[in-house]
Amino acid sequence: MNRLGEYLTVKHGWAFKGEHFASDGELCLLTPGNFYESGGFKENSGKERYYSGKFPKEYLCKKGDLVIAMTEQAAGLLGSAAIVPEDDKYLHNQRIGLVHCSKRIDKMYAYYLFMTSSVRRQLEGSASGTKVKHTSPERIYDVLVDVPDDIGSQQAIASLLWEIDQLTSINNQINDNL
Repeated sequence: MNRLGEYLTVKHGWAFKGEHFASDGELCLLTPGNFYESGGFKENSGKERYYSGKFPKEYLCKKGDLVIAMTEQAAGLLGSAAIVPEDDKYLHNQRIGLVHCSKRIDKMYAYYLFMTSSVRRQLEGSASGTKVKHTSPERIYDVLVDVPDDIGSQQAIASLLWEIDQLTSINNQINDNL
């Protein structure tokens, strides 16, 4: 077992100024509401918060960025991971962590690691706060994980899990239509 900090870094988001929040626009703030508790990106249809002010460009997310919820605003949300679905639309807000993976870990493998009960329990156990729990990059770095040394094995595992997620999503859509 190794610490997550040996494989990745987590960057805090930027504190966007409230006076520049808008009800519509082109740039949408990522919030904990953009995460499913079990993991994955959730559109916040009708509840989006847009931003019209200036900000450092490094806080504009790219398609494929791995982000995690660092605040638990709903039970089970702390540490939930998502993949940003679009370029230049979502802003990296302060309660969200942007994950940068080293060459020792596949990004999609890291994504699925954050969905495991082991990682979630460790994050919850080390969180601060009574009503609303919070984590930090340092607490995330201390989480113990088992990661295969071979990147190819990590990619194969992540690919299989991704395919299962896609099939589940299609099945859920079919059920909703029925």
